[in-house]
Amino acid sequence: MGQGHTRSHQGNGTAGNGTDSSSHSLSYSHSKRNSACLMKLFQKLELTADEDNCHPGELTRVTFENAFHGPLDKFGKLLYLQMTQNHGNHTRERITKEQFVKSGKEIIKMFDEAVQLKYYFHLFSAGKDHMNKEDALQMINVAYALTLSASSIPFTKTSNDDKVFSAMVQSMFGMNEKLMFDDFKQWTHRHSPHIFFGVHNWVYTIMTGSKMPEEQDVHAPVPLLEKFVEGKYCMCMGMLWALSTVLPPSYTHTDSKEEGSEHPSTSTKNPLLTSYMIIMKLARLSKCQSWALLYDSAEHGLSQNRFSHHVMSYQGPTMTLVSFEGRNVYCIAEDQPWRSGAQKFGDVDTMLIQLTPVYRVIQSGGPLVQWNEHSRDMKKGIHVGKDPKSLVLFIPADFDKVEHYHIPCEIHKLEVWGCGSEKARDAQIQQKKWENKDAEKQKTRKLRLDTNWDENPDKQILQWGGINVDHQHSRDGGF
Repeated sequence: MGQGHTRSHQGNGTAGNGTDSSSHSLSYSHSKRNSACLMKLFQKLELTADEDNCHPGELTRVTFENAFHGPLDKFGKLLYLQMTQNHGNHTRERITKEQFVKSGKEIIKMFDEAVQLKYYFHLFSAGKDHMNKEDALQMINVAYALTLSASSIPFTKTSNDDKVFSAMVQSMFGMNEKLMFDDFKQWTHRHSPHIFFGVHNWVYTIMTGSKMPEEQDVHAPVPLLEKFVEGKYCMCMGMLWALSTVLPPSYTHTDSKEEGSEHPSTSTKNPLLTSYMIIMKLARLSKCQSWALLYDSAEHGLSQNRFSHHVMSYQGPTMTLVSFEGRNVYCIAEDQPWRSGAQKFGDVDTMLIQLTPVYRVIQSGGPLVQWNEHSRDMKKGIHVGKDPKSLVLFIPADFDKVEHYHIPCEIHKLEVWGCGSEKARDAQIQQKKWENKDAEKQKTRKLRLDTNWDENPDKQILQWGGINVDHQHSRDGGF
């Protein structure tokens, strides 16, 4: 395609040729730099070889795979297989420097989302035309680990994370035992479009020694949770990662002004990939918008008043988790501030996502949520769903249950995370301080009968209302 484009401009004048020449020169410069980076990486991997690696200019399968540790052990095996398959190395016991560089350059230039999707599907299916459930679960675990690394978050995994990953596999396969690429492509488009962004960002960083060009960086960062303690909340890291693969940037945006200049060094003397900790240090250190806990029913109390107190006045997008019987956890991603009234709220980035026991995007785009506190024309409480006749969730004003498609269920927990900037959180805190101060002021305000009651304007107001205020204690000047 690039060469055809060049030929079509030949003979169009000096400006056209100059532009063509400049573009070609830039492309050649990038290709040359990538080749140099890959050769340097190959040489550093050679330093980790054992005595069995006795062929100069080649890496054994064992040497290559041993560079990947911990949760990346399987990924190293799959990546080696993918890189050697592309060049007809049927023995697959060694890879030459030329093969390594050629395969690496093919990976580095994969900026198109569709190309990435097909490449990594083929990688995680070990070259087959389909995935089985074991392949898919391995893919999700590796994608999770690499995305955390690319977001500079230490790797952790608990049983709650495993439940989310199993829910994603269940969503992909349904009743089937095999997953073809076209079905996988359709599933990711709807439920997890960024599933490989963290994977590719990590691979690019390792192979080039630098972060991806800004214009090509489609990395989906995992948000940081303020004061997060694993196991304390309904939210877990697995949920957080799953959400990062589907949420719009408005929930996870990075403030470029706050980003530091910290990035992986290309001149490190340590061999690349010799341990998982080194991999994490070399990975791109993305900075992402932090999420602040606004409301936790376990701590603040499960009631509409407490919910309102902690959530109202927050002028930013929010993530609300609703946990109820049947192992159900739903996420209400709201791109507009919570408000009560007769109208639904939510804009184009609003989403309703089921996280467990089956992971899926239920509805997207707003308005999606209505919070009725006062109107008698409809049930009081929180209504979630586009069709009022077929609500997905309804939480009554008493907060004593959840109606799931009109079926009453026992509610377990509610959490709300603020996804806006620090300014949004600070503004809410200041607003709450003002409200508390005003409430105290109103509480202490009373009629001071020790003042000149005849001159008090409250006396005339009460008299206008037909109330006799000339009591004996008033006339006597006290009680």
